[in-house]
Amino acid sequence: MSTARARRLHGGVERAAGFSLIELVVVVVIVGILVAVVLDRLLPLIGRAERAAFLQTQADLQSALLLEAAERITSGESARLAELAAGNPMRLFLRPPLNYVGPLGPGDADKVPGASWYFDERDGLLAYRVGWHTRFDPLGAAKDRVEFRVAFVFEDRDGDAKFDPTRDRFGGLRLEPTHAYRWPD
Repeated sequence: MSTARARRLHGGVERAAGFSLIELVVVVVIVGILVAVVLDRLLPLIGRAERAAFLQTQADLQSALLLEAAERITSGESARLAELAAGNPMRLFLRPPLNYVGPLGPGDADKVPGASWYFDERDGLLAYRVGWHTRFDPLGAAKDRVEFRVAFVFEDRDGDAKFDPTRDRFGGLRLEPTHAYRWPD
């Protein structure tokens, strides 16, 4: 018997050692089922992780806006509070999130990868493009993104629709979505 081919005798018949085609198919099917089960369990977790990161960045942006407003108030620059509503709130971070691609011009938003933030310079909106592992529901708006505007809140005591720090009362800054959406856990 040849040792180069690793053969064995079975019932007097020489046969090659190894898997038969049926055994190989069974193994491939079992591995495929295991991969499907793992992906079924893993993909919702990826979506939840993306949602959690989105909510954390949103909360960090809200805090950064309020901290900057407090800084301006305490340094006597209350007249500059309204400027915070007009700019890109990501510039308030010392280091923006790793998934922030920066300010974009017209037509560039569709090139942004999923699970990324960007600032639309044309419309003055901060936007998040949702990744594909989620159960995001835009409720009739843009199918894959959430857009935010910074709302400047104040009590207009003199009725001129302009903020005057000597007469009007500052009520805060809010990062508000421009459209309703639902993103279940």
